[in-house]
Amino acid sequence: FAGGAGTAEDPWQIATAEQLDRIRDDLTAHYVLIDDIDLSAYDNWLPIGVFHSLSDAPEDAEVPHPDYAFTGSFDGAGHTISNLTVSCESPMGAGLFGCISGTENGAAFIGHFTLENVNVSGFYLVGGAVGLQFMNCPVSDIHLIGDNKLTGMQGIGGIVGTGFDLISDCSATAEITVLGDDGACAGLIAGGTTMSSIKNCEVKGGSITAGGNETWGFGALCGAPWGAAEITDCKVSGTMITVRGENNRLVGGLVGFAGTYDPTAPAQITGCTVEDVTIIVSETTDSVGGLIGAGKEMMEGSDVMSSFIVSGCMVSGRIAGGGNHVETIVGDPAC
Repeated sequence: FAGGAGTAEDPWQIATAEQLDRIRDDLTAHYVLIDDIDLSAYDNWLPIGVFHSLSDAPEDAEVPHPDYAFTGSFDGAGHTISNLTVSCESPMGAGLFGCISGTENGAAFIGHFTLENVNVSGFYLVGGAVGLQFMNCPVSDIHLIGDNKLTGMQGIGGIVGTGFDLISDCSATAEITVLGDDGACAGLIAGGTTMSSIKNCEVKGGSITAGGNETWGFGALCGAPWGAAEITDCKVSGTMITVRGENNRLVGGLVGFAGTYDPTAPAQITGCTVEDVTIIVSETTDSVGGLIGAGKEMMEGSDVMSSFIVSGCMVSGRIAGGGNHVETIVGDPAC
């Protein structure tokens, strides 16, 4: 490295693409960029940090093993990483980082950098910055600019594919393509989140396109913020969302669905703006809203529905098509 000792107080200093690639040799250390990085020499960047389930138990299916995830910190210090290309054969976790997670010993972190001109494709958990952001690992101040393309089946986000911790102060423009029947959970900041909030983020233009049948959970900011307590001070402008195919649901200009599962503490959707967003859906796509598609059941087959409160938000744009529950603000407010 260009300097440092890999500690939080004296992180390894990264000045070249080769040094950035060496992060994978110590996933527990601390790093800082000291120069802009061009990754065009890497035809297929191997994501830093790999998803492996903690165990074979069903409850650990989306819990990463800390020995394989990135568990340190990465501070971009305001620099730009450009020309990232990822074509991931692994079923889960594609991006600059594949999987990041905090541990019992401390929080992980990535942030304070710009990504320019990324092309990331994978299957599940596909993001420009990180595929899976697990618990105790906030993501902040990451910006996706230029010509960006992301492709996957479920959990596709411009910044984060799927997140389990706070995402804040990020911005993105990208073209997202959702593949196949049952494709789900796509947004230009995050594809989906679990019990984690999104604050002060902005989407500028871009698009989400899904062509399969029975797809669900699409929003310009975040497709599927499951159980997110807060979505505050976020803005979307000029984004196009196109959902073809049959029997799709939960499409919104801001988020595909929203809400917590504690009726005494509903999710707060506050201070958000959706401006000049176009939503085009098939005639069999249900629960479509200019701001939020609807609430959502806790899990498939459950009669427990999410609850949320919308305040101080503004919406403009147009919706074309749609089946049941298509409205300007919330597609199905009864949920």
